[in-house]
Amino acid sequence: MTILSTYRFFSDLSKTAVKAHKISERILVLESDDWGSIRSSSKGNYDRLCELGWPMGLSPLNFDALETSDDLAAMLDTLHSFRDGHGNPACLTANTILANPDFERIRMSDFKSYHYIPVVESIKDDPLRKDLPALWVQGINQRTYLPQLHAREHICWWRWLEALRRGSEEARVTFEMRMCGVPLSSSKENQSFFTPLYVENKELLHFQVDLKTLIEDGYRLFIETFGFPPLSTVPPNHYWSDEAEMIWAKLGIRYIQGAARQKMGSGEIDVKPHTRFHFSGEKNIHNMVYLVRNVAFEPCLSPGINWVKKAMKKIQFAFWNHQPAIINTHRFNYIGSINRANREYGLEQLSYLLQGVIKKWPDVIFMNSPALGRDLEAT
Repeated sequence: MTILSTYRFFSDLSKTAVKAHKISERILVLESDDWGSIRSSSKGNYDRLCELGWPMGLSPLNFDALETSDDLAAMLDTLHSFRDGHGNPACLTANTILANPDFERIRMSDFKSYHYIPVVESIKDDPLRKDLPALWVQGINQRTYLPQLHAREHICWWRWLEALRRGSEEARVTFEMRMCGVPLSSSKENQSFFTPLYVENKELLHFQVDLKTLIEDGYRLFIETFGFPPLSTVPPNHYWSDEAEMIWAKLGIRYIQGAARQKMGSGEIDVKPHTRFHFSGEKNIHNMVYLVRNVAFEPCLSPGINWVKKAMKKIQFAFWNHQPAIINTHRFNYIGSINRANREYGLEQLSYLLQGVIKKWPDVIFMNSPALGRDLEAT
């Protein structure tokens, strides 16, 4: 984290503390993004990209991959082992991507048209992932895992297809490995396609992308996958527009997860976004409630940093200001199919954090995002 981003983070925390709705209980929520999305497709392809000269070691996101049954089972076991004073287990609000590119159909179109395949279909014949649906049910029933809506997919597919058509070596090589490029810090071509989707209308119109379809497809796939509608959402990269809020509201989404600063604009890597500040408990014109994350916990991002200590300080700051502690923690911290040590370390650090919270605040209450949203609606 740079000096400027650190200043902005604490500045945002201070604004949130002043404006956020006050609560009497010490509530802790774990919000985790990117479940269901692809990143690195396999250990073999990760190694192959290293051999071909891509600096994969520059980004811990390269250890991220579509979660396996082992990954999710280990997460559920960890969460189930921690209880608050009311007997509630720790719960992960798992913000889920519902589809990924259909590489074969895209190839058949000569990269001219985009096609996707629902996650639930892509995993059914995968021996490493075929047990995920049963684990989703287990986690929901145990109250340790609650899927919520992230998006239909997590890649800016129109820019990805554009790169494939123009012959980008990086896009073509990774396409053959069933990947959508690499993280920006590992890119030889200074490009990433894991960029915002809900961008300004000017860009969407240029690429003939319909925002309403993009969001409604994700919502529909969520219900088809999990059997119930999502009540909250967090847009990829924390980028969204007023139009996106209107579409969410019409679908029945009631809570918007995200950072204190909403980003708006084109979404291009080299273009500075417009920002709008939010606080927990704030309502928009559609009567939807914002849930603002105020604790960062990314132990595998920089293992040399004591993330448990940093998170404990931010949790203390939130509780001191009578705010819920909403933890931002991404899936890549808990994935082991590329590097098993990555998952083991991430879960170990999460265990230390939850253990520390229970010890310091025995009256803490573990909640998921919709439950917190309902509490804030009542204040």
